Amino acid sequence: MVKPERRTRADVVAAIAIAAVVAVTAGLVWWTSDARATINRPAADPIPPLVNAKVLPTSLTQLWTAPSPKTTAPLVVAASVVTGDGSAMQGRDPLTGSPVWTYARTDLDLCGVSWVYQYAVAVYPDTRGCGQVSTIDAKTGQRGPARTAYADPQVKLSSDGTAVLSAGDSRLELWRSDMVRMLSYGSLDAKIKPGTPTLPLCRLESAAASSSMVAVLEACPNQDDLRLTLLRPAEDEDTPELKYVTQSGVGVDSGAQVVAVSDTTTAVYVPTPKPVVNIVDETGATTASMPLARPASANATASRAGDLITWWTGDSVMVFSANGIQYKYTVAPAGVNTPLGPATAMAGRLLVPVTGGYDVFDPLTGKGDRHIPLQRPPSSDAVVPAVAGSTVLEQRGDEIVALG
Repeated sequence: MVKPERRTRADVVAAIAIAAVVAVTAGLVWWTSDARATINRPAADPIPPLVNAKVLPTSLTQLWTAPSPKTTAPLVVAASVVTGDGSAMQGRDPLTGSPVWTYARTDLDLCGVSWVYQYAVAVYPDTRGCGQVSTIDAKTGQRGPARTAYADPQVKLSSDGTAVLSAGDSRLELWRSDMVRMLSYGSLDAKIKPGTPTLPLCRLESAAASSSMVAVLEACPNQDDLRLTLLRPAEDEDTPELKYVTQSGVGVDSGAQVVAVSDTTTAVYVPTPKPVVNIVDETGATTASMPLARPASANATASRAGDLITWWTGDSVMVFSANGIQYKYTVAPAGVNTPLGPATAMAGRLLVPVTGGYDVFDPLTGKGDRHIPLQRPPSSDAVVPAVAGSTVLEQRGDEIVALG
């Protein structure tokens, strides 16, 4: 029988030293990790689904307010009203405004907040730009899929509910609900494939997306006119299908913008030589044009209202079908009531925020129905509405206001 080896004092000291190094290393990794800087407080119980309002209110009063400078419209996600302020994204009770779940980073402020299906989407910065993405199931407050990527230092987030578009000045990405990248376009921090440019060829001025197409207006070197670029996801997300459409007579600083995108169609506002909204198909051909009485405001904003897309021009609301983006009608100023923002849908009617409250319309014909009075403080910001059950929500600048 082989005699067992004896453990020496040096062996014990070495073992203790190794254990100490491992413990210190593990502690340092934890201390500098994102996990230590993350606060995640799920909901105590799953949030019950909303009950859609069957009738419109006869009047509206303020229920609660919450700061939300990191959103551009009220986000109603799986029965939670999602707000973003500082480093925290929160899901709130629509009736009381009380937080039911919270996700926050103690070391970083939000770049922005969006949504897709049942997930609230929080985007944070790191050394590669606004590319740290976390999702929260808005029903429970539990963590969902995440991703990280190269991005611009500032991005604009938008969603049609099926995909999230993150667009900066030099780069954009389109993400699925599982945060897998469907499409990317623009500059890269390093060449990852032969022939892929590392520097932006053009500056991205305005962009919008559906799950199957992205439209972006670009200002390109040595070109006086903007270019509309239509992008479709391909097998290789870094090389999407492209279609370039020159916007003749539309200058780089004209204020043109992409209004909305469907699967095959894009609505584009161009202010020169005369203000007009053009409907462009997937081949780049303009199939319809709707002139505006005056140029749109720099704060012009679009929103989804049921099966409609509405675009507030600054004093009117243009209404399009969401399927194929076909123009339907325009809600113009009437007497002392001027539209203050795009529309929302409630109890089968179209609600347009106006100077003295809300004007109600038949969504099919645009015929006026009634007026719901509401007093708001004067502001130059657009009023962007949404509905959560029987609660009407408004994004007013950096604040969410709930009405009931």
